[in-house]
Amino acid sequence: MVRSKWFLTVLVVLASATVGCGSSDRPADGGAVTTAQRFAQAVGNDDHSRACSLLAPTTRKQLEQAAGAPCPTALAEEELAVAGGYADIAVFGTMAQVRFSEDTVFVTKFARGWKVLAAGCAPVPGAPYDCRLQGG
Repeated sequence: MVRSKWFLTVLVVLASATVGCGSSDRPADGGAVTTAQRFAQAVGNDDHSRACSLLAPTTRKQLEQAAGAPCPTALAEEELAVAGGYADIAVFGTMAQVRFSEDTVFVTKFARGWKVLAAGCAPVPGAPYDCRLQGG
């Protein structure tokens, strides 16, 4: 598992700011939901190479370093749960929290589009999100 207390603190601040910030079924997110959905679908289909292509560079690097293996192998070892159906999104500039019925995915925008910063995230009452996969 890849974990970072600093990153979790950033996530809890972002998540706290999302309270009451829902969106319609077709949010104007510029691709954040699409990226999160593609990642979730790739993980659900065991297409770890495709899922790795959607990771933020720091997330991919930390995953590979922690596992001592290439990204697809390391991601498979994380055994991320199936995300389930799309629930909602909260966008804050270049960061977004995409919630599914069974997972929360954090994405960030780069010059070439949105990338997954953290996945396999669950809220922890009074504490930062606990994410199985994250970079930061």
